[in-house]
Amino acid sequence: MSSLDDFINGVMKAYFEPMDPNVLLCEMHKWRRADVGRHAGGDLAAALGQITAKTCIMPIDHDLFFPPDECELDRAMIPEATLTVIRSKEGHMGLNGFEPGYMAQVDTALAALLAD
Repeated sequence: MSSLDDFINGVMKAYFEPMDPNVLLCEMHKWRRADVGRHAGGDLAAALGQITAKTCIMPIDHDLFFPPDECELDRAMIPEATLTVIRSKEGHMGLNGFEPGYMAQVDTALAALLAD
C-alpha cells in the first residue's frame, strides 16, 4: 500500500463493504461474550488452567485488539503455554499476511510448538 487512501479503498472497503452488517454485529457480540471463565464459575484462571493442549499464543506487537501484555497474562494461566510475539506494523490487520515476513514468523512459532 502506497498511501492511506490505497489502504482504505484497497483493503478496508474491499473487506467490509461486501459484508452483511449483521455479520459484524454477530462478531462483536461474540467478542464481548468470549469469556471462557463462564465455564469455570467466572474464574478465568481456573478455566485456562484446565488447558492441557500444547499452546502457543501469538499476539501481534502492534495489535490494539489483543495487546501482547494482555496475552502474556493469559499465557501465564495456561500450563506449559508459550508466547511468541509476531512483529508487524499492520497491527491486527497483520493477520491478513500482507506484510513480508509475517507468515514466516507464524510458521516458525508453529514449527517450534509442533516439534516440542
